[in-house]
Amino acid sequence: MKEYVVFLIQMLIWSSFSLIEWLSGRDRAFFKGLLLCIFLYMAFLLARKIGLRTRKAIFTTMFTAGVYFSCQHFFWETLH
Repeated sequence: MKEYVVFLIQMLIWSSFSLIEWLSGRDRAFFKGLLLCIFLYMAFLLARKIGLRTRKAIFTTMFTAGVYFSCQHFFWETLH
């Protein structure tokens, strides 16, 4: 059950990442990459704080990031 809660909260984190990335549209790629790293770390810390072990937290964070960005890519390609 913890994994499901972490998944839902991390999807909210990735949604806020998209909003912030959109608001910082003129930033250089380096800073967008830095922003991505910060959000990955925040998502990982959230998973650890909820009680997942380190490996499970890393896996869940990478999984939610992958799901979110693949869905974002799919919808972007569908709309354009």
